[in-house]
Amino acid sequence: MMAAADPVDQLLALDLASRGIAGFCRPGSARAAARSLARGKGVILTTGFAVGPGMAETDGPPGAAVLGRALRLLGKSVAYVTDDVAAPLMEAALKALGEPVELVALPHAEAVDSARHRVGDIRPSHLVAIERPGRAADGRYWNARGESVGAWNGPLDGLFLKPPRGLTTIGIGDGGNEIGMGNVRSRFLRQGPLARKIASVVRVDHLVVAGVSNWGAYGVAAQLSILARQPLLHTAEEERKLVTACVQAGGVDGITRRRVPTVDGLPLETHMAVVELLRTLVEGRIRGGPRS
Repeated sequence: MMAAADPVDQLLALDLASRGIAGFCRPGSARAAARSLARGKGVILTTGFAVGPGMAETDGPPGAAVLGRALRLLGKSVAYVTDDVAAPLMEAALKALGEPVELVALPHAEAVDSARHRVGDIRPSHLVAIERPGRAADGRYWNARGESVGAWNGPLDGLFLKPPRGLTTIGIGDGGNEIGMGNVRSRFLRQGPLARKIASVVRVDHLVVAGVSNWGAYGVAAQLSILARQPLLHTAEEERKLVTACVQAGGVDGITRRRVPTVDGLPLETHMAVVELLRTLVEGRIRGGPRS
C-alpha cells in the first residue's frame, strides 16, 4: 500500500506564482533536513537576495528568523551570516520575533574570507542557506529575470562549494538560481534558455524546494515541531510583523520590486494563510499522530 503524501510537502509544493517550481519539490525533503538539524548542535544560517542596488527582497530573512528561533528553542546554538545589503532585513526580522540578534554582516568584498573565519570560530554542525544566490555555470549571479546581481550579493555560496569536513549543508530555494539548486540543475535546464543562464551549480546535502523560500524554511520548522512534539512555528500575526518589519528596513518584493508588504508577488494574507495551515497540521500531529 502506498504511503499517504505528507501534507507539509503538499503545502510547500504550492506554485501560486506559476513558476513551474512544483516539479522540483521532492517528497520528504523538509523532513530529512529537519531530522539532520535535530541531530546537530550549532547552526549558521545565511540569507539575503538583492535583486538590485539596495533592494534586498522580503523572501529569505523571515524564513531564516523563524527556522533559527525553532532551532534555538531546541537548544541549538544559532548564528546568522549575511552581507551588508541584506543585514538590515535580517536584523529587523529577528527583532520582530524578539530573537537575539546574533548577526554577522559582512562587507561585499570580504564576504567569503570573513565568513570562513566565522564558521571556523563557531564550528557549527550545519550550514543553512535560505533564498541566497548561488553562482551559475559561468561563475556569475543572476536574478530570475536573467539580470546580473553579483554587484549587490557577496559570494557567500563559496562556503557551500567547499564546506569543512563534517559540516552538513542545507539549501532552501524556489527559483533555480539559489544555493542548493545545483542538486536539480539538470532538470531545471530543461525549462529553456533563461533557466540555462541562471541555474545554480551549488549543491548541498539536503535541498528543500518550495513555492516561496520562506515557506520552505517554515516547512522545516514544522517538521522539527513534529519530531520534537513541541510547537515551534510562528503565528500568522507574527508573519505579518516579520514581512512588515523587513519592508520598513528597506526590503522589496523580489518579483514586483515594490516596497510593500508582499513576498514573491503574493499578498501578505496568502503567506499568513500558509502559516496557519502549517500550524494546524503540526498541532494535529503533536496531539495524536506518530512521530515522523
